[in-house]
Amino acid sequence: MKKNPIVIMAAMDVEADFLIKKLENMTYETIEKYKFYEGTIEDYPIVICRCYVGTINASIATFISIEKYQPIAILSQGTAGAHGKNIHTGDLVIGEKCVNIVSCKTPYKKEGEGSNSLEWKLLKFISGEQDRLEYQLGDKHFIELAKKIPFPNGKVHFGTLGSGDIWNQETDKILWLHQNYGTLCEDMESIAIYTVANRYKIPVIGVRVISNNEILGEPYIRTTGLKSQEFCYQLILEIVKNASS
Repeated sequence: MKKNPIVIMAAMDVEADFLIKKLENMTYETIEKYKFYEGTIEDYPIVICRCYVGTINASIATFISIEKYQPIAILSQGTAGAHGKNIHTGDLVIGEKCVNIVSCKTPYKKEGEGSNSLEWKLLKFISGEQDRLEYQLGDKHFIELAKKIPFPNGKVHFGTLGSGDIWNQETDKILWLHQNYGTLCEDMESIAIYTVANRYKIPVIGVRVISNNEILGEPYIRTTGLKSQEFCYQLILEIVKNASS
């Protein structure tokens, strides 16, 4: 019987190369502009999708992945900027839930009254219903599996991924998101991947390694993406073990 694969989403090469090299019997396909690497890990089918940066790219690539492969799980992984003073470059954040940090409603202001993003509210806009704050949830079973995996080179934080097409460098804005909405980090793909996966009832989990912390002045380090892949490889092994038992 053919097994349905696990799909791993990665926006950049530095977030995918290590895992691609772990694939056995690898084949490669491009659909639209998105790259799909098919293979096996421990004889279980794995698809790594190179989805490129941003929520629109991630939405399209996740939809294609679901329609084409009918996965048993989607694992979103890569890098992110920290949203807390106790979260450092090289740490991991596991997304128990995810919130869209660019879906905002502003207070009314007259001409000349300016703009203040610290007064904005995060909302999901729902046709025919009351607009409200809504978090997308990660799969509880996979979160529990993630808690079993050692990570000797940093701290693992469990909580909320902030996500949207923005790179925040204003310390007050970052702390406002952290304090008001519980965000531990921000990236540009997770909210799309979580939302599409949940819409299709596909279990999803996000793993993000911290690449920089604007609050603490820790500069962006591109190569931290390796750490999330190493952790995700161990998580894949746990998922495969559970799927095969």
